[in-house]
Formats: sequence, structure tokens, C-alpha cells
Amino acid sequence: MRKATFKRKYYGHGYDAAMVYLDYEYRGHEYTVYENRAKGNPPLACQHREEQNRIDELIEQENKPVTHETVRYEDTAEYAIDQFMRFVDGEPSASDEEAKQ
Repeated sequence: MRKATFKRKYYGHGYDAAMVYLDYEYRGHEYTVYENRAKGNPPLACQHREEQNRIDELIEQENKPVTHETVRYEDTAEYAIDQFMRFVDGEPSASDEEAKQ
């Protein structure tokens, strides 16, 4: 696993005055971990691991090749409309033709 680069540290104001925020960059994406000095919080190591795993999954999804599934004409709405129009016009539908065979 690659290391994250520290970017900046800042403190909360007002309602979150007890918070310390640490910004990091990992594989071209920034993320923030926090420490609440007044209460307990998840360990920084766990926060780093979760954020880096999230970024790794995001990058993996971005690099995944797009595959297009083949859609049968019979499974489309266009086919259903065509069958309906054949019925309206008095022509035999595909299901009628299958029944004859």
C-alpha cells in the first residue's frame, strides 16, 4: 500500500472546537481524518485504512473496462411495440407463428 502525503492541519471552530482535522493526499485523491480531543474517536490508523481502501476501490472502478451485455431484440420494449402493432394490423404475432410450429 502506498503512503499518503500530509497536506494540512486545521482546527474546528464553534460547535466543533474540540476537533482537529488532518488532510492527506493518496493516489491523487484527498481525504480527511479527524481527532476529537473532547471525546473518543476511531483511531487515526483505522480512519486512514478505511479512506485509502475507499480510494483504491474508486480507482479500481474507474479503471475497470466497460462491458456491454448483448441485449436480445426480443427482450426490448421496441419488440413489444412491434408485436402490438402487428396485432393491431391483423398480422400474426411471433407467438402465433411459434404455436404453428
